[in-house]
Amino acid sequence: MNRGASYLPVARAAGRFFCAAALGAALFLTASPAAKADILVAEASGQQPTRIWSPEILNGADRETYRKLFAAMERGSFAEADKLAAGLRDKRLMGYALHIKYMGPHYTTRYSELKDWLAKYNDQPGAAEIYKLALRKRGSAAYPARPEPRRWRQPVHATYAVDDGEIEAPSARFREIDGDIRRMLRGDSASNTEAYLRRKNIRNALSSLEFDKVRERVVASYFLEGEDEKAYRLAAEILSSHARDVPLADWYAGLASWRMENYATAARHFERLATAPRVTLWSKSAGGFWAARAYLADGKPEKVAPLLELAADTGATFYGILATRQLGRELRIDWIEPRLDEASFRALTETEAVARAVALMQVGKRNMAREELLRAHGVVDPSLDQALIALATAYDLPAVELQVANAAHLPAVGTRGGRIALNAGLFPVPAYKPSTGYKVDRALLLAFMRQESKFQPDATSWAGARGLMQIMPATASHITQDRSLARGNRDKLLDPTFNLTLGQDYLTELMGSGEPYGNLFMLTTAYNGGPGNLSRWLASMDFKGDPFLFIESIPAAETRGYIERVVTNYWIYSERLGQPVGSLDASAAGTWPVYENPAR
Repeated sequence: MNRGASYLPVARAAGRFFCAAALGAALFLTASPAAKADILVAEASGQQPTRIWSPEILNGADRETYRKLFAAMERGSFAEADKLAAGLRDKRLMGYALHIKYMGPHYTTRYSELKDWLAKYNDQPGAAEIYKLALRKRGSAAYPARPEPRRWRQPVHATYAVDDGEIEAPSARFREIDGDIRRMLRGDSASNTEAYLRRKNIRNALSSLEFDKVRERVVASYFLEGEDEKAYRLAAEILSSHARDVPLADWYAGLASWRMENYATAARHFERLATAPRVTLWSKSAGGFWAARAYLADGKPEKVAPLLELAADTGATFYGILATRQLGRELRIDWIEPRLDEASFRALTETEAVARAVALMQVGKRNMAREELLRAHGVVDPSLDQALIALATAYDLPAVELQVANAAHLPAVGTRGGRIALNAGLFPVPAYKPSTGYKVDRALLLAFMRQESKFQPDATSWAGARGLMQIMPATASHITQDRSLARGNRDKLLDPTFNLTLGQDYLTELMGSGEPYGNLFMLTTAYNGGPGNLSRWLASMDFKGDPFLFIESIPAAETRGYIERVVTNYWIYSERLGQPVGSLDASAAGTWPVYENPAR
């Protein structure tokens, strides 16, 4: 997980991860998540919605037949399923029906059946499974058609190649040495790594800029080890050669100077980061916010407001929102919500994958529909992004809303007279709810879900975390005292309601992490890094009681970014749900943000 905005990971350098904010026009529907969603339609003149229509692909008879057909396939009643299939007028979901048959426990497939399936349906989400099985059964027969590669759309609001001074065309040797240095810094000291870089064969293999980009990582490591003088010494050496191309050296030079209470020096480095030409919005906002802090600490209050304005102008970034509040402005977000019209729906369903998704929703196959739309996003005309977000909202498919909004073909907008404009699809509000009701603020649960799983209920991490809240099986077993969850019953964590209920219980348990009780920065640290790591970091880090220096001093880059992303999500969701954001006021005042349940 990258540091910075939770919606657009962009670049990594020197251990600090930054992201560009995804800002844009938006669309949002308040509609039933049922398979047959009713959609309000606005007239072309822009008037209020005047009539209701229902997006449908299947007629009523086929819809009911498919429901029975899928059920028959799932229980192994294949003769019954064949009779039902013969009566279908629209055959577009037969690939799904046959997938259930071929991959289920009630049928042994022949290679010819799998080969035929791939010839007809290799663009569907289940094609990879069918292909893998087909290869096992192929023998000496001809190879089947390969699954059609998934196509991806990059976020249009991000500039990938040059963010935070990233080298545009790195050499192969640079990539190799950079990877070696990353690995060394995970298990060795910054001093030993710096000594390794002084070797003649290493130094001569890199250009001057490449050499300094690698050394940026060592600067970061020195700071995180608490070696502020060494961090500043190396950062200054790097900056003397490539000041505008190594902005993260300025960042760590500023942090090291701040911790040594050299506020004038810190301010100079932070301000240079904030005004650098090749940095992400998250880096720019961090530089502006910290420069304002440093100038205030140095007794130069006249320099504070312009730098806060610079940070605030980045919009929905962690430090941008804090700067907005420090300028005395309320957090106000304009949720621009165009609506889906019938013509756009018809245009969308010209893409067969979208048409299949609509049909799947009609027959109650929500998970299948979600996967179709996630894949369809890569092939749908970008001009239909708003319509696709609206369709996903109507069907209560937040994972689709978020993915499409991240890459939405919409003009980027930042702040408007102190107000932030955001694409509503970036912060969906799904109908998921804990079985025990909300004991924790809904905005907080949404903030964690958005970061942990991007609202995909079947998400599984490389480490084994599962579901909406990415619960580890061992954690689930601890919370419920049910040992089966750590063993053969792990997939129960993929149930959205069960997973969200456990996540809520775990957050409640972690509220006591750190002081004061409910400390949001420490709560999110414990959820991501574990309560054991939080305790070790609190004992070893020199953050001088400063909440922001606490974040920036955490040794784990993932956790540093995680705190900022989740807390930013929380503030934005609180605004969207019309709830107070007292924790933002506390943070803007420089104190620890404390969680308060707005229902109490």
